[in-house]
Order: sequence, then C-alpha cells, then structure tokens
Amino acid sequence: MTKVMNAIGLLVCGMMVSGDLRAEVNPAAIAVPRETTGKHKWVANHYARMMALAERSPQKFKVVFVGDSITKKWLDESGSLWADNYGDVDSPFCALNLGVPGDRTDHVLYRLTSKADGGLGNLDNATIQPKVIVLMIGTNNLFPPHSAEQISAGIEVVAKRLRELRPDATLVICSILPSHSPAKNKQQIVPANETLPALADLLGDKVRFLNLYPAFLNEQGEKDQKFYVDGLHLNEKGYEVWHRQLMPVLKEILQ
Repeated sequence: MTKVMNAIGLLVCGMMVSGDLRAEVNPAAIAVPRETTGKHKWVANHYARMMALAERSPQKFKVVFVGDSITKKWLDESGSLWADNYGDVDSPFCALNLGVPGDRTDHVLYRLTSKADGGLGNLDNATIQPKVIVLMIGTNNLFPPHSAEQISAGIEVVAKRLRELRPDATLVICSILPSHSPAKNKQQIVPANETLPALADLLGDKVRFLNLYPAFLNEQGEKDQKFYVDGLHLNEKGYEVWHRQLMPVLKEILQ
C-alpha cells in the first residue's frame, strides 16, 4: 500500500507543479485502497474471505468475475444459478468471484496491483489461469459522481491491467447496468457504455463487449424494476438475464 500511495503522491505533486490538477488527474483511473479499519473492517474481512476462496482450488477456475457488489451478489441473490453453473469445482464454468461491495474502478485497480507493488494482489497466484475474465465495474463511480469520460478511462485502465495479468484469457467487458436515476443513465452510464465496444476492439481479439444495458430496460426505456431488489442491485430474475446473455459467450470459448 505504501508504494501505491507514494506513487499517487508523486503523481499529484507533479500535476500541481505543471498546472491545473483537476484537468490532469482522473480519480477513476488511479489505484486507491479502501478504508479497512473501524466501521470499515468488514471490507478487510471480505477481502480475507474472497482470497481464501481463491486459494481453495485455484487450478480449477475457468472463469474469474471481477467487479463490485453486483458481481459479489451472484453468491447471494442468484438463487441456484451460481451454485449450479459457476460454484462447482468440477463444472466447465467453475468461477472465482472477485466482487467487492462498494468498489469503484480505482479500488479494483488497487486490488489488481501486486502485493510487491503495494496492492492487494488478487491475481498474484500464478496457478489461477482462467480462460475467461468477466468484468463489470463502474456503477459505484456514479457516487460521488465521476464523469462519463472518467468512468470510461477507469474501465479502460482496469481492462488493460487484466490483459497484462492474464493475456491468454478472453476478457468480457460488460456494460454498466441501468440505475434508478434517469439523469445518471443519460449523463454517465449510456455515454460510458458507448465507449466500450471501441475499447474492446482496441484491446484485441481476446476482448469482447457484452452489452447488457438494453436487457434491463422496460418498454419506456427506463430501468426495469422487476430485475432489481433496490435502485442498483439485481434480484434472481436479474441474474437470470445476465446468465442468459453471458452463457453463450462462455460456451463458445470454453466448450
């Protein structure tokens, strides 16, 4: 963590000398650790549980899911979908869930930074060699608000880091899902999502874009509440939609 924070400090100092800090620094694209003490100790506890699962059968993982609470809640809100399709170590789709509630792009970037460089080292274990990595991140960058451009750049940095860590895996970049706020959908989510197909093309043949956004809209073009438990998180029906959209991609790659 010290190395990461020192690097951030040097970057910030350099930007302050060179000119307008706000014009130069994108908070969504710089590795930043989460608070893990006091009332935030649960974050550290979740890290520990997540990494314990990662060490359980690392050579068995064919898929790695990377994201925030929407990814993590596959384990809690998807009914039997996770257990039946991704949770069995003998499944052809056996998956490791690296979802952390509350994470933004900058937090995921910190988690993907190696321990040697001061990060959490989520993929430091070289025996974890998935064939597919599923990335969905950006929702928490809406709060406090990052611009669409900042969110897009944050997703790009995370995607590039995943390609660097596991170049042989196919990376599936999922769109950000609709939120409860029409303004956020219009001003942040839709414009950020529109940049992702070009990002996938830029990163090469082993990168796919999976546009989930339309599947979660109602006939009025607004977020369809029947797929959500609240303003942001999916219910079992929502995970069924994600599963139906994702599984053809996984089968094409893994079978």
